[in-house]
Amino acid sequence: MSFKKPKQLISLNLTWKIFKKKFPFQFMIATLKKKFISLKSFEFAILINAVGINFIKFIPYGIVILLATWIYEVFVKKSLKFNFKGLFSNSNFWLITIPFWLAVLGLIYTSNLSKGFEDLGRIIPFLIFPILLFSIETERKKALKSLLLASFIFGLIIRFSIDFCDSFIGFTYDYNIQNFFYSYLDSDTNILSIISMFAALFALELLNVNKLNLNRKVLLQILILFLSLCILLLHSRIVIFFYLVSLCFLFIYHWRKQGKWNIFSTLLISVLLMLLPPFQGRFQVAAVESQSLIKKDTVKLDTISNVESLPCMSSTQLRFNSLKASLEIIKRNPILGVGTGDWQDELVKEYQNAEMPCNAFEKTAPHNQYLRTSLKYGFLGLAIYLFYLFRLFQIQRKERAFGQLAFLITIIFCGLGYDLLDVGSSAPFIAFFSTWLFFNRVQ
Repeated sequence: MSFKKPKQLISLNLTWKIFKKKFPFQFMIATLKKKFISLKSFEFAILINAVGINFIKFIPYGIVILLATWIYEVFVKKSLKFNFKGLFSNSNFWLITIPFWLAVLGLIYTSNLSKGFEDLGRIIPFLIFPILLFSIETERKKALKSLLLASFIFGLIIRFSIDFCDSFIGFTYDYNIQNFFYSYLDSDTNILSIISMFAALFALELLNVNKLNLNRKVLLQILILFLSLCILLLHSRIVIFFYLVSLCFLFIYHWRKQGKWNIFSTLLISVLLMLLPPFQGRFQVAAVESQSLIKKDTVKLDTISNVESLPCMSSTQLRFNSLKASLEIIKRNPILGVGTGDWQDELVKEYQNAEMPCNAFEKTAPHNQYLRTSLKYGFLGLAIYLFYLFRLFQIQRKERAFGQLAFLITIIFCGLGYDLLDVGSSAPFIAFFSTWLFFNRVQ
């Protein structure tokens, strides 16, 4: 026996479809409003953290808000269930928290405990986020997926909007186009470039895999080009290089899919922009610095020299010197490294012994996650870190969830030029998205 829908219900559905078709933007706003109203306080705190990841100074406050709402939902309101036994029996919990446990291991044999605990404090988000986000059921995480991505992108757009406004104000004073480039645009050039790279690759993944209507495709493409432009404007040379390499990789990866032409167009436009003189500034400087490295890479500091005026103060030479010094220390401590707290002290000693006063003055870090991991924890720690990346890759191959591939490409490539897991500005970003994308609560 069949039942007919009431005429009022049919009319209401028809009206909603017409509204959705004729007013897509208003429909999207109405949908988002409906989703926000249904959120629990803890879920709302997660979205606040997704926005706050883009603002380095806000990150500690975001974590406090997340912790406070979690305590309220679990112990007061009891609307969230948390099972400690289920958490610790979940093998992926130990995987996601590997960077934290490596730092704890390095504390055992370090002599500079104050520096060790300082470094551990930067990495503690790798423990906090997995514990707190474990309370979200897998199905609920899937429902929040698009909203979290929208919140993250929204925060990034707000950050760049503020930057462009400040740069425009500066431009009105001297009409210098450089106000829109490098540190004049934003002081946190490296981490903001890395976050933008992840966001652009994530958006490309959505554009290529999802079946979207024309309006959303155009909106996503504009967003991708905007983020690509921002990456180029920030002039973070290593991120720009690996962003272009990533686009080439994704073009080959999606070779059999029609969406590869979206990747190609993004790559082509980025390369064409790089041909314009304003976008070449720091790359030209890098070329000059690299040539000077052939002639000399160290300089002696006498009593009348000003360390800040020495030629080795260029970033390329500082990085090159830190590479040599780090390798020398690793040779002397190959298995376990020098520990969580001693790596900087050992580097400064090596700089002084090798007559690299600029590096000693700057206390230059390795600027390479693989090198820094080897320096702190030896080849054993490097093997554990590579296992960590390999297991994340295996999860991505199995689940193929949106954002996983973009995240892996970002941390694997950018880890060659930055200490991602050990810096207070980038560690929360890596910890948050590694937890959200790769760690699910087993039903």
